Amino acid sequence: MIDTLLVSSSAERAPHIAARLEASGIAFRLRTLHGTAKQLRVHAAAIRSADLLIVDDADLAPRDLGGIEEVLSQLPNLHCMLVTPAPSTALLMAAMRVGVRHVLSWPLNDAEIADALAHVSAKKHGGTRRDGRVVSFTSCKGGSGTTLIAVNLAYALAALRDKRVLLIDLNQQFADASLLVADKAPPATLADLCSQIDRLDAAFFESCVMHVHANLDVLAGAGDPVKSGELRAAHLERILTLVREQYDAVLIDVGQNINPLAIHALDHSDSICMVVRQNILYLHAGRRMLDIFKELGYPASKVKVIVNQYDKNARINLATLEETFGAKVAHHLPRDEKQATEALNHGVPLVTGAKGGALAQGISQLAALLWPLPVAERRSVLGRLFQSRPNSPPQLKPGH
Repeated sequence: MIDTLLVSSSAERAPHIAARLEASGIAFRLRTLHGTAKQLRVHAAAIRSADLLIVDDADLAPRDLGGIEEVLSQLPNLHCMLVTPAPSTALLMAAMRVGVRHVLSWPLNDAEIADALAHVSAKKHGGTRRDGRVVSFTSCKGGSGTTLIAVNLAYALAALRDKRVLLIDLNQQFADASLLVADKAPPATLADLCSQIDRLDAAFFESCVMHVHANLDVLAGAGDPVKSGELRAAHLERILTLVREQYDAVLIDVGQNINPLAIHALDHSDSICMVVRQNILYLHAGRRMLDIFKELGYPASKVKVIVNQYDKNARINLATLEETFGAKVAHHLPRDEKQATEALNHGVPLVTGAKGGALAQGISQLAALLWPLPVAERRSVLGRLFQSRPNSPPQLKPGH
């Protein structure tokens, strides 16, 4: 149940907003007061008892957000939603800076308000669903290698750590994770599943994923920007609620776009791995992405900088990256283009096909960083991970 306070400047719009809230299907309790964004201090007592504050102001401008910033700074668990006709880019940026996640235009769109309420509900009740650990992989630029890392990390956790793992391809433009694990088409994509979201249960989900290994499933990406545009945060919310109970580890390949759906995935993640490389483009774009994460309210401990194709002789070294980012590099993976290319071309996971290589060891070390071993199991971790096995290395792509 979301305790919702609506402060509206219009007696005509307020009942329409209430009707849209009702249509969302999210449980809520609503109180409505008259006022504008400038008059929030008058309603301070009512705001303190709310989970969600909705400010409906037809004349809202960036300069009017001072009261909202003050409220959010005093009540860190309060969510705020703004409703105003045709919000400008300046207003959207100003709202993000003061901590407002949802700015909706009037007249309201049913899907947008349902997505916003799903986000608030997930934030309020997120502490009750902690069975599976969710880690998202994202990048500030293309070509960073996030998909290769996510696929091989998933396999390392499944095959070498005996965890039940799900890899979700949320890349909304390319969505090629499934190509790295099989030569055949997936039974369904994320878009297909979301188009039948009302059928979602454990059995239906099982029929939609690719079974790559006894412990590893992959939910293929939409692979079509048009279909990707139809995905909703409320859909992802239902999927993540289900899979947290089904898997020990959920890895999400977000890609490089920061949009509402990606933000919803990042909100639900226990850790966010931002993958970068050692060049000037990643230096500046990475700094900006970290600023965005900060504006979105993510603590520094949640975001981990991962350097791919590390070169100790590169002009932009780890110290330069850390100084520019204002954050420590959590892990770096060595440059080994031959090993990576062979893994891509043959569909053999790095951690088995080239288990003695530096890149494979780096992937397994990353697994230990994100899913720490119990103290009793930390002895000779790498020795156990890369011990010889009697069977030939399992293949990701059948037929190779």
